[in-house]
Amino acid sequence: MQEADIKTLLDARISRERAKELLIELVKVPSPQTELLEEEPLLKAFIRTAIEPRLRTMGFNDIRYDAMGNLITTYGAGTSGKSLMFIGNAMNQPASTMPNPYAGDVVDGAKFDLPGECVMGKGASEQKANLAAMLHAMETVIASKAALAGKLIFTCCLSGETGKHDAIRSVVEGASVRADMAVLGGTGLKVTLGNRGRIDVFVTVKGAPCHSSRPWDGINAITGATEAIRLLLAKVKVDKSHPQLGKQSLTVNHIRSFPDSTHTVQDRCEFTVDRRLLPGDDPNVAFAEIERVAKEVEQIKDPVSGKACSVDVRLGPFMYPSLVTTESPIVRAILRASEVMLGKPVETYYSPSAFDQGYLNHVGIATANFGAGEHQYAHTDYDMASVERTTDSARVYAFMMLDYLA
Repeated sequence: MQEADIKTLLDARISRERAKELLIELVKVPSPQTELLEEEPLLKAFIRTAIEPRLRTMGFNDIRYDAMGNLITTYGAGTSGKSLMFIGNAMNQPASTMPNPYAGDVVDGAKFDLPGECVMGKGASEQKANLAAMLHAMETVIASKAALAGKLIFTCCLSGETGKHDAIRSVVEGASVRADMAVLGGTGLKVTLGNRGRIDVFVTVKGAPCHSSRPWDGINAITGATEAIRLLLAKVKVDKSHPQLGKQSLTVNHIRSFPDSTHTVQDRCEFTVDRRLLPGDDPNVAFAEIERVAKEVEQIKDPVSGKACSVDVRLGPFMYPSLVTTESPIVRAILRASEVMLGKPVETYYSPSAFDQGYLNHVGIATANFGAGEHQYAHTDYDMASVERTTDSARVYAFMMLDYLA
């Protein structure tokens, strides 16, 4: 199909009201992150009740689930050898303190420096606006009866807030799903060209409990953890930088101690280190350095008891850094689609956050982030997405499907 024909076809079918309707309906179905992570039953219920039935209504017949529970479906003849994958995510932040997190309230975007109407609700700014756009794009393409010689792949992963690649790895490696190119949801109609990677490191400092009126009888794990954090911030090398992605970094982002009782010298203190990686950084080397420095605390005596703590260091989730250029086939496809459907190529930028694009590019599936959503309102009580941008995302997604696969 010629681009003018695709645009004419889609302009007559993509509907702002339909995008709004889908976004509201998806927000109303809770799919929160919990301690169960991908095993949370509400996530699987969201996919089976809010996603799968819509796909079947569109005309998707080949719907399956991988071993983890991620939904995978395909459409098209698959005779051209071309394939394009759209990846949605079910999991969003917990309701926390947000009023009416699942009401799907519609507000005036002008109050929030956003175009048109906005839908508020947990997950709107990250997962559900992009899911709504993908669903509307696919239903529009299929309803148009345009023949797809290539293969359209859609997956809805249980992940979204876990900070690890387990779900998408299960789809790609466990279920043997591959594509030439892939699109993940984005932010504010910009294309993400790159981001730093990340390892989480879990450090446990172990002491000995006692009554806090006799601190010399125990070993204060809080004192040991404080010393470990000081050493890590002083000694771990984070002096490299990248012209687009910025600096390496090390941040302590969680800490807690035990036992949870009053007037007690703590016998265990746990904290988490977020170590951001640049392309070329070896995660195992980064972990080994953190482990070595943290365990130096075992050679330092508690200033009150004169006894030393022990330290356990464990490597947690790892996410690959990602870096593509405007010459990447997926970036070219997004820029071409936006120029035709929106009147100009969208902006590109580099994100501070790691997500599944790093893994996908690592395994050879050209991937970039693009779509609706507003990073400035993610994880806040104003979690929201613009209906206009959700609709525009659907327009770009649908053009990509027809332009590459028809």
